[in-house]
Amino acid sequence: MEKVSVSLVTQDLVSMARLDNGWLLSIFLVIVPNTKGYLAQQGGPPPPTRLECCIPYEEDSGVMVRSPIQCVWDPGPPSKTPSIYTLHLESADNSVQKFNGNSTNACIPPTLWSSHSELTVWVEAKNQHGSASSPRSTFNTAKIMKSATPNITQHTLAPLEIYWESKCSKQGLSEGECKVRHRVFPGVSWAEVEEGFQVVYCLENVLPYSWYEFQVRCSCLGSSLSDWSKVYKVESPGAAPVGMLDVWSDCQLSPQSAECALMWKTPPGWNAGSEILGYVVTLSRLNGMVTLVNASTVDKASDQLTCDKKLCHLMAKDVTAVNVSAYTAYGATTPACLRIPLTAQYNRGEALQLSMSAERLLVSWNPPTGFINNQSKYVVQYKQAGLLKTPAKGFDWIRLDRTQINATLTGQFENYTAYQVALFLVSPYGASDHISSAVGYVHQGIPPKVPSFEVVKVKANSVKVIWKPILLPQRRGVIVCYQIGLDSQRVHNLSEHQGDKDGSFWLDYLNPSQNYEVWIRAITEAGPGPKSTATFKTEGFDFNLLFFLVIFFTFIPFLLIRKYSWVIKECIGFKKVPDPSNSHVFQKMNNQINFCIPVEEPDPVLSHLEIIKYKLAGGKIGHRGSQGAIGGLMDRGELAGEGNTASREDCYSKMTDSDEDRDDRPSDYEKHFLPTAIEIMCL
Repeated sequence: MEKVSVSLVTQDLVSMARLDNGWLLSIFLVIVPNTKGYLAQQGGPPPPTRLECCIPYEEDSGVMVRSPIQCVWDPGPPSKTPSIYTLHLESADNSVQKFNGNSTNACIPPTLWSSHSELTVWVEAKNQHGSASSPRSTFNTAKIMKSATPNITQHTLAPLEIYWESKCSKQGLSEGECKVRHRVFPGVSWAEVEEGFQVVYCLENVLPYSWYEFQVRCSCLGSSLSDWSKVYKVESPGAAPVGMLDVWSDCQLSPQSAECALMWKTPPGWNAGSEILGYVVTLSRLNGMVTLVNASTVDKASDQLTCDKKLCHLMAKDVTAVNVSAYTAYGATTPACLRIPLTAQYNRGEALQLSMSAERLLVSWNPPTGFINNQSKYVVQYKQAGLLKTPAKGFDWIRLDRTQINATLTGQFENYTAYQVALFLVSPYGASDHISSAVGYVHQGIPPKVPSFEVVKVKANSVKVIWKPILLPQRRGVIVCYQIGLDSQRVHNLSEHQGDKDGSFWLDYLNPSQNYEVWIRAITEAGPGPKSTATFKTEGFDFNLLFFLVIFFTFIPFLLIRKYSWVIKECIGFKKVPDPSNSHVFQKMNNQINFCIPVEEPDPVLSHLEIIKYKLAGGKIGHRGSQGAIGGLMDRGELAGEGNTASREDCYSKMTDSDEDRDDRPSDYEKHFLPTAIEIMCL
């Protein structure tokens, strides 16, 4: 139906052309693109591309067998509607034959073509919405004959050469040129050598103790390239090992001892030179002793050494330094030295930026300040945080040049699991300096309940609560803060490191004799965790205790003065020792203490001391109190007149009350022990 519609539109346009060619052109430019767009929207298949045909070489008991022509093509982008692909063959007599195939290839039977004949082929893709065809391809059957696949037969090791057999003679063709490709097995991509070889190829710069894979393909004269041969594997000869091992440690430090997992990465075969027979480990201990350990990889019964495909580790205690080298039948590596810190190392303050996924860890940092040895290197390590086992689960590290400020590490990282990442700067002599650390997560989750939350000290107006912080392996995320709430009224946010180390907090401003419920929960970036709760009742107010304290702190000082009056007398030189019972003030207080609740004076009388300066004869300065007590920077005799002697009572200023009507006079006690105006001015 779609083809008929397009045909009708085209016929209408042609008839319109007889009326106005200019109008036809404008309509044609608009309608034709829209018509094509209409067909594309109907889901018609894209046209196949890159159609190629060849006649493969097949052999039966050493005799050439005539094979079908094999044609392959690119079907283009996938279509929502399935399509049927048909290969069309047009012979010299213009007859066309069709062959059904799959979406990428089809075959022409050998009975339908002859040698040195001209053929034309194309592919048609068709579905319910339309059809599309590839460009036509014409060829001579003699030119599309594929060369026979060669066969690699043997090799030599010194030098490493491979030899192969070509089958061009069996096809009745002359020898052509061949291509070779090789790779180090496993994991290395193929390195292809341009054609130019016939029966032999020599590989230079061979890595020792490594497996190589080779493949060859050839083209006979007048035919196309063959398929690649089967993979041929060769193990290169061994050699003395080179370089040093990559040695690192994971230690658990305590005041009593330091237990370390000494680890090193197993070198690749080409670096080791041949099979590793064992490791020589030299341990320098804290007590000055040096221990030599020969850890064999051949003796499986040895429990000193544990190795897998990537790492080996050896457990040791109280070690200050370690040297490790690997040995083979051809020699040993240069010993690698690492010094073990005996105390915990702290951050310098440089922050680490982390980005984690399920299989990748990205770490970046700012270079530390200060002098750095040109031969120093960075070490970035990671492990699951908070685990006491050594080596820790998921432990790995990478060594980088000192000029780098970022690193990419690969591994299997789990969700809701804390990974501790640390950056070290390692000198060429093996000494490590801890630069910074950070904790990262692939994905964060809601934290669990806070364990062991309880009220330990209850008072009338306050209580103390304590709890154990959530351990790092169970946190499921970075804890932003802890929240402590009292009922639903008051909520306190505490940072993870706020308060005492044992996790405690005081709740103040509570009411006496009242029931309360207090709760705590942790919060991560994923949200708050469940609450842990505790209930308590505050104590009542103790008035008896308050009265006892008032009495105690009121009378104890005066009792002490009486008891130790002789000491005061000796120290001060007074002939008289103050007796509180002689004071009007304390006599009045004794009268007031008889009441349980002291009655406040409605109009308290305040004492006032006024000092007046004036000049005496001779230019000396004198002082007068408000009641006439006179003093100066002279002896009392001078104030009283020549020959007069002033008593000690005259050395004390007199105090007057603000109430002028009061007729109270200071007792001898006040006169004797209150300071004079001169003494006040000299303080």
